[in-house]
Amino acid sequence: MKINFRKSKIVGKIADNKSEIPFLESVFEAGVDVAWLNTAHQGVEDTKMVIERIRSVAPNVGIMIDTKGPEVRTKNVDEPFEVKAGETLYITGNLEHRSEGSHVVHVDYPNFHNEVPVGSLVLYDDASLGFMVEEKVNDTLKCLVQNGGIIKSKKSINTPNVHIELPALTEKDKSFIHFCGEHNVEYIIHSFMRSKQDIDDIKAITAQYPGYAPKIVAKIENRQGFDNLEEILDNCDGLMVARGDLGAEVPLMEMPYMQKKMIEMAVKKGKSCIVATQVLDSMIKNPRPTRAEVLDVGNAVLEGSGAVSMSGETAYGDYPLEAINMMSNIMGYTESKFDDLTHHQFVPATSAPEFALAKQIADEAKSAGSKAIVAAVKDPSLYYALSAWRPSCVVLAGVSSQMDIYFLSLYYAIRSVFSENPTIADVKSKIDMSALSPEDKVTVVSDETGSVTFKTLAVKDLA
Repeated sequence: MKINFRKSKIVGKIADNKSEIPFLESVFEAGVDVAWLNTAHQGVEDTKMVIERIRSVAPNVGIMIDTKGPEVRTKNVDEPFEVKAGETLYITGNLEHRSEGSHVVHVDYPNFHNEVPVGSLVLYDDASLGFMVEEKVNDTLKCLVQNGGIIKSKKSINTPNVHIELPALTEKDKSFIHFCGEHNVEYIIHSFMRSKQDIDDIKAITAQYPGYAPKIVAKIENRQGFDNLEEILDNCDGLMVARGDLGAEVPLMEMPYMQKKMIEMAVKKGKSCIVATQVLDSMIKNPRPTRAEVLDVGNAVLEGSGAVSMSGETAYGDYPLEAINMMSNIMGYTESKFDDLTHHQFVPATSAPEFALAKQIADEAKSAGSKAIVAAVKDPSLYYALSAWRPSCVVLAGVSSQMDIYFLSLYYAIRSVFSENPTIADVKSKIDMSALSPEDKVTVVSDETGSVTFKTLAVKDLA
């Protein structure tokens, strides 16, 4: 394994219609650490095909299945059509409704037109378009188009400040969670997570598969999810700051605070955290990002997020490799300036013994100026704890479980290799050490004597 010294992780959305083997090889070689598959846009057979392709070219990359959750999307738009400001648009959950000569948008929640009151604002596709509900006409909402654009199928619909009585799991969600259990998919990321109950509903299905214990990541996309953040984090393995729908559900001015608060709480609880949506959005169509996007990636790293995600940039963009390389370079440079630029640091707030030991190891590596932590321990919980302390260098970790290698692909600073019975010598043999000079310092962590010990030495003295 070549050493990747970048500590922050890159999540890339992979679409079934852009998953050819050469493309996948190129994006994982460029630096995508975790593949994100969105089930809102593909079926079970498509997903199975994509997973098989990913495993064939990148056997250690983590895979994340995104369940749709309690969201509303447009449906049955056979041909995209244009609407203009000032026009009338009808929205309905009755898929049988037709109205000749009028713009009609169907949505995939049958009771939508009964639950959204007159005077509400309906937002389309991450709030790119807005429609004001003027009146209810039988089974439709008559809306005034506020700004023009193109209407397509499978686009998000948001209703700020209006609670929609959707179930936590759709039938499609349930089928995909069963799919994850049948195929041992390591990450389930659930959209529009609202409370602990949503997590319990997922676990009730995964429990039907003996030995299957996926990591559950909560996408926080509305006020309810943010208000219940602590109980959600106490019962899941991490969160995604999903800024697209979140920005359509809450006032935009609140988002900087919400993002920072979510990252802070995730780090304090030792959980993974991903910042997502419109990170390098302009690179979908352009080879270079905006200055604001560059700052967005850097600020996510400085705030403590362990990972940043791309959506359209990798799923259907014209410049996926340029976007991955740009994100990787921004992350790496920002990490090198972390101590100069971070005025406060979020740290795990837990008394668990592995976290206390991890802090000692991270402090040792930093004070010694180590270029890497080389670790071979049987209990991978130490690696998760090390990640939570945001160490100053990468952790080259020997792991005896392939599932943990998948899991750790999302965690800050951890670069794992498979070792059936991890020892320092075995881990070293599986890493290309040429990126380190003989005089470089490494902090070595081992449990070969029965308990975990650590020390710092020069690469030339590494056994």
